[in-house]
Amino acid sequence: MPSAMNANRTVQSASPDVGSALGSMGGCGQSEVLKQVLCVIDKKVRNMEKKKSKLDDYKVRKNKGEGLNQDQLEALSKYQEVMNNLEFARELHKTFITLGQDIQKVVKKSARREQLQREEAEQRRLKTVLELQFVLDRLGDETVRQDLKQGVGGSPLLTDGDLATFDEFYKLVGPERDQNVRLADQYEEASVHLWDLLEGKDKAVVGTT
Repeated sequence: MPSAMNANRTVQSASPDVGSALGSMGGCGQSEVLKQVLCVIDKKVRNMEKKKSKLDDYKVRKNKGEGLNQDQLEALSKYQEVMNNLEFARELHKTFITLGQDIQKVVKKSARREQLQREEAEQRRLKTVLELQFVLDRLGDETVRQDLKQGVGGSPLLTDGDLATFDEFYKLVGPERDQNVRLADQYEEASVHLWDLLEGKDKAVVGTT
């Protein structure tokens, strides 16, 4: 859209306030609408300012006693109307610039809130991984294993089969270093298993899910 691009460049060069307001807006549809509105209003303001300047010249010439033709006199009779319209357009212009700035503040605040939420979610995931590593490490303790097999009142919490499954999973998520495999590749496979666990995927692994 070359015409829209040219309009934006014209507005930014004609009015620093408009240029900064347009530049501060993001690429969302709402800000695009505001850009177009500001372009239209700014063009109207500039046209009315030119008209006012011409009427000011007529006014000076009339006060000096120079003769004006009928069209000039008729135009001069609408001087106050032009002034009122110009003032209204300027106020409207300021209102939309303020609106654009307010929207930008809301967008930034929302983006910051989403960023914090993502960070909190990642921290919770990291915490879960650390807890899992602690549990798996503790399951390697023979005393802990015996306590779990004995359970409460003779009812086992985990069987030998359960513990063997945990042992196999432990090897998957914390593999011993294999010098024949690149470290990144070795831990990429381990990270997949951790990710599936965090996502709660019903995926087969070490004979179970």
